[in-house]
This record gives sequence, C-alpha cells and structure tokens, in this order.
Amino acid sequence: ITMGLIVGGLFYGVGLNQRSVQDRTGALYFVLTTQIFSAQASMRVFLEERDLFLRERIAGTYRTSAYFWSKSIADTPLQLLFALIFSAMSYYFVGLQPGLLHVLKYCLTIVITTLAAESYVIMVGAWVPDDKTAAILGPVAFALMSLFGGFFLNIDSLPFFVSWLQYLSLFKYSFAAIMQNEFRGLKFTCDGEDRGAWLESLDDSTKAHVEEFIHLIPCPTPDGETHLHRLKLDQVAVWPCIAILVLMAVGFRVLGFVALRRRSRKLMSGQQRERKCPVLPRNRGAKKPADHPKQE
Repeated sequence: ITMGLIVGGLFYGVGLNQRSVQDRTGALYFVLTTQIFSAQASMRVFLEERDLFLRERIAGTYRTSAYFWSKSIADTPLQLLFALIFSAMSYYFVGLQPGLLHVLKYCLTIVITTLAAESYVIMVGAWVPDDKTAAILGPVAFALMSLFGGFFLNIDSLPFFVSWLQYLSLFKYSFAAIMQNEFRGLKFTCDGEDRGAWLESLDDSTKAHVEEFIHLIPCPTPDGETHLHRLKLDQVAVWPCIAILVLMAVGFRVLGFVALRRRSRKLMSGQQRERKCPVLPRNRGAKKPADHPKQE
C-alpha cells in the first residue's frame, strides 16, 4: 500500500501530452521493479525455514514434497492479495488507459510477475549453501534481468554474445506485456509547450531555420504504437508474454523443489552412513591396566 501511494504521488494524472510518454513508461517500469525486487524479502524467511525443515526431515517428520508444496500453496494467496492491491492502486493513481480489459490484463501481469519473482527467490534459496551467498546472488540476478527488460537498453543494440540473456529476464516479458496493454490505441497530443521544449534542445543555427516552421513538424510520438516500435517491445504479444511468465513461475518453483529434495536426501544419506559406521572415540591418555600376580 505504501509503494502504491508513492507511485501515485510521483506519477499522478500523467495525461496524454508528449511528456506523458516518458512518464507512463517510467511508471510502468517502476511498478515492475518494485514488485520483483520486493520478492527478495522472502529469501531470509525461506532460508530460516529451510534449516528447520532439514532438521525435521532427518528426523522423519514429513516428506520434502509435503513441506514444499504446502508452503507454496499457503504463501500464494497473501502474495496475490498484496500484488492485486498494489497494481489496482498504481493503475488508478497514474491514470493509465481506461477499460476493464486493460485493467484485468495489467493486474494479471503484475500478479504473475510477482509469483514468478517469488518462485525465483525460492529456487535460489533452495540451491545456495548459505544466506550470504543468497544475499549476493538474488539482487545481482534481478539487476541483470532489469538491464535486459527493454527500458535501459534497446533489445537490438545488445551484443550477440549476451543477447540470449534477455530470454531469461522476468522484466522482458512483463514489461512488454504491460507496455503493449497500455500504449496500444493511445493517441498523444503536441501542445505549444512540447514543441517549445523540443525547439530549445536544438542548436542556434538549426533553431533559426526551424522556428518559423515549428507548427508543421509532426509530433515525435503521435501514438502508442510508435513508442512500442521504437523500444522494440512489440515483438511478442501480450498473451504469449503472460504465458511465458506462467512457465517461468512454474519452472523456477519446480527447480526449487528439486534442489531442496536433493539437499534433504544428501543430508539423510550422510546421517544413515554415520549410523551404520559409528566412529568410536579413542582415549589416547588411558593407561594399560597393570597385570596383577596370580594368587596361589
């Protein structure tokens, strides 16, 4: 709720002028960044519960599948609720494109992105050996994902040897989905202030030639489709992006379960070996008992 109010305070009523193009884009990416990075808070809780679970698993209290999937089912409703509240507040306060279908697709994308981020955190927490490694690996991976989301770097400008990393990014598909949902069908205006700001960005010689024809120059971004094409965010449609996010959420969660089961089996096999082959303590300081003479 607090982050929803912050988003509303920063981007309230963006409008449809040329400045709103950047404002809408920044607001949508900020919403995604907030939701994805907030999943990192679940890492510490999971690691503490993981250590407790492993001790109980060795004792034979319950199976790995029972713990992991019951925890996933129990945590999901609360995660869905917070994601829905945040997405609804941000949509209303920013003043995004009206329409029930637009609202539903936006909220659905944010919710699935949140679940995918939580699944990724669980996967990392199940694989890493300790909390220090998790504290480094989680944020670094999210930061790299954000670079390949289409906001900081244009997809076509990526070097070929790192361009494949974009397909592993949560930001790529979630950002493309909510950007297309928001910008398709929008028409932007060019008022005098927009044209004046563009004119001031020119050098003096160019400004002298352009100033009297400023009213004939078209808008830099007349519609949403132009902006999407400029950012290369129109290559994958909304519903395929949502489907890919669902697959990522399920895939990360399954990999987390495999890692946790592997870790528990490794600990249990080690415990069984210790029981079969106990190591007897060696008392090196003990003296050999003296032989007593036989009594006749």
